[in-house]
Amino acid sequence: MLGLSVGLAAGVSPGPLLVLVITSTLRSGWRAGTAAACGPLVTDALIIAVVLVILDRLSDTALSVLGVVGALVVVWMGVSTIRDAQTATLERGEAGRSRAVAGALYRAAAVNVLSPHPWVAWATVLGPMTISAWRSGPGGAVALVVGFYLTLVGAKVAIAGLVAGGRRYLSDTGYRRTLVGAGALLIVAAVALAVEFVPRLFGA
Repeated sequence: MLGLSVGLAAGVSPGPLLVLVITSTLRSGWRAGTAAACGPLVTDALIIAVVLVILDRLSDTALSVLGVVGALVVVWMGVSTIRDAQTATLERGEAGRSRAVAGALYRAAAVNVLSPHPWVAWATVLGPMTISAWRSGPGGAVALVVGFYLTLVGAKVAIAGLVAGGRRYLSDTGYRRTLVGAGALLIVAAVALAVEFVPRLFGA
C-alpha cells in the first residue's frame, strides 16, 4: 500500500515527464503517450542500482549538475515542440506512428534519467524504505517497488488515455495551439528545474 500510494502521488504530480506524456499523446495518440509514460521503466533500473550502491555518497553538486543538464534538455524539447507546432497535423501514417512511439519513449527516458527528482526520491525516500523492507523480508521490498511503478506508470497511462480521448475533437488549428501551450509548459518546467538547482550548483 505504501508503494502504491507513493507511486500514485508521483504519477499525477506536475513535472517534465507528465507534460511529455501529454505532448506525445497530442502529437501521435495514446500509444505514444503510453510509451512516454513507460520511460521510468527503461531508466530507473540504472537509477536504483546506482543509488542503492552509493546511497549516502551522492553529493549535492552531482545532483545540481544533473538538474541543470536536465533543465537544458527540457528547454530544447519545449522549443522543438513549439517549432514543430507551426506545421503539425493530426494525420499520421502507420510508419509515422511507429517512429513517434519510439521517439516518445527515447525522449521520456532522457528526461527521466537527466532529471534529479528520481535520483533524489530514491536516495532519500524510496531507497531507505526498500532497504528497510528487504531486511524484514525480500517479498515486502519487491511488493513496495512493484506497487510504486504500477501506480506511477498507470496514472500517467490513464492521463494519456484521457488526453487521447479529447484529441479527436481537435482541429489542426486547435491542435497546433495546444502543442504550443504544451511546449511552453515544458519550458516553464525547465525554468523551475533551473531555479531549484542552479543556486545549489554555485553554493547559493
